[in-house]
Amino acid sequence: MNEPTFHSSYGSELFSLNTRFLTQHGIRTPILYDLNNDRDQHSYDFALVEYVDGQKAEAFFQHKNHKDRDELFQRIRDMLSNMHNIQRNVYGNANDNSKKAGPCYQVQRLDAETALSYASKHMTDIRKNDERLLEKLCELEAAIQPRDLYSFIHGELGPDHIWIGHAMQPCLIDIEGAGFFDLEHEHSFLEFRFGDFYHYLKNNDLDPERMTFYRFCHHLSLISGGLKLFHRQFPDQQFARGLAEYHARCAVQMLS
Repeated sequence: MNEPTFHSSYGSELFSLNTRFLTQHGIRTPILYDLNNDRDQHSYDFALVEYVDGQKAEAFFQHKNHKDRDELFQRIRDMLSNMHNIQRNVYGNANDNSKKAGPCYQVQRLDAETALSYASKHMTDIRKNDERLLEKLCELEAAIQPRDLYSFIHGELGPDHIWIGHAMQPCLIDIEGAGFFDLEHEHSFLEFRFGDFYHYLKNNDLDPERMTFYRFCHHLSLISGGLKLFHRQFPDQQFARGLAEYHARCAVQMLS
């Protein structure tokens, strides 16, 4: 569970907006046949969406046919490269072209501070290192050089957000949080989620300072995210606790 890239990253309007936007740019998502958000008959929005029969991309990590697996992950790489090559000079949602007061990484730093504050209340190791972690966060942010070119990213992209149909064609799902942001935000998260398979997706043209900053932010966010799952009685309590503890160790290790 990661914090959203944008403060408004859910709802039928964003789902419809991003479905149209990605489709217009040739990025495969389930077809949106109909959407009703009038709420004149029900208290909720509802949509009629294509059913894509298949599996999550993570199911192919252990695929026995290495040639087929390599071809699949190359298709995934091409799809993501096409999406990330959609660029503009302001960050935010696809329909928001307004110039923002501060850089996008400042948004992420503020979210990371909130995550750190929550984690400090519930984890001893984080509480003991709270000041040092906050100092590290600010130090990493200060090393970033400003720029004004942003890529269209998914925002929380893992192998469970890429659906593979029977024709072995990838399809993006859970796209409400997509928008324009630093590309390093996406790739630092892809590193976590794809593990050994990230080499298929690696981009050698990324800013190392941004990569380190966003990696640290993701650690703090995932500590908080794991704790929130645990406190909300997520069915797999061991997973939730393990998620928080793993990223706590990673964050503290980055202090050295």
